[in-house]
Amino acid sequence: MNRTNIRNLFLLFSGEDNCDTLMPFIDISIMEITKILKPDADDEDIRLDFLCAANANYRYQQAKSARDNSEYTYAGKMISADKNNVVSYAVKLLKDYYELCSDLLTQQNFIFMSFSSKGEI
Repeated sequence: MNRTNIRNLFLLFSGEDNCDTLMPFIDISIMEITKILKPDADDEDIRLDFLCAANANYRYQQAKSARDNSEYTYAGKMISADKNNVVSYAVKLLKDYYELCSDLLTQQNFIFMSFSSKGEI
């Protein structure tokens, strides 16, 4: 993953002009994405730069929403009267890049099944 590319993409996604004070969002994003990479995944794949930037943007929009006293639901929808709905757009962007990088990431969904003497539950 290229930090310069991630930084530039983050600036594009977030609409901010300066990223110096926002670097912790990028650092956290890189750590999060690194944790879920498959062992054989190429960490220089350009798609990961987009995913990291989208993840950093999502984290930034969450924090900004909290600072602005806007409320958002678990699904990313804003409860306040904000017409731009930036958190939900950040979620959509993030989901798109997760889908784009799905072959590089470990599976994050689990299905739990149990069995009993009466059959599958």
